[in-house]
Amino acid sequence: TSLGTLAACLLMPWITGRIGARRATAAVFFIGSFIIVLLAYIGAALMADSVVLFLCLVPLLGFFTNGVFALYTIWLPELFPTAQRAFGAGFAFSLGRVLGALGPIIVGTLVALTGSYPLAIGVTSAIYIVGLPFIVLAPETANRPLPA
Repeated sequence: TSLGTLAACLLMPWITGRIGARRATAAVFFIGSFIIVLLAYIGAALMADSVVLFLCLVPLLGFFTNGVFALYTIWLPELFPTAQRAFGAGFAFSLGRVLGALGPIIVGTLVALTGSYPLAIGVTSAIYIVGLPFIVLAPETANRPLPA
């Protein structure tokens, strides 16, 4: 996962430049995350019961699920005026981390209910689909001056 994450973080400025819009880039990464989680955990781990296939998919898993955070470092600061930029971006990152702390509790509960870690992770990946409509609500900042 680290190699995939590193690749996405290094490539994110290029990726956002090629796609041309922050919202579109976020949508690509959310959809990519949803698909790769289902392929890796439900497809490779649960249905195919293949550790080798799962491990082959792990770099892509890191690329999409962790690489999207590199987009946030580009996008979040652009959403706030200069006087509030550090606070706004920091608050958004921190709130995301606090809410993300619920993830292990949710996954653990789903594992207890289903008896399957891959199934629990697959179900949890629905968060990417839930998040898609919120991308539309976020302002597009590509090729626009920073707010004063």
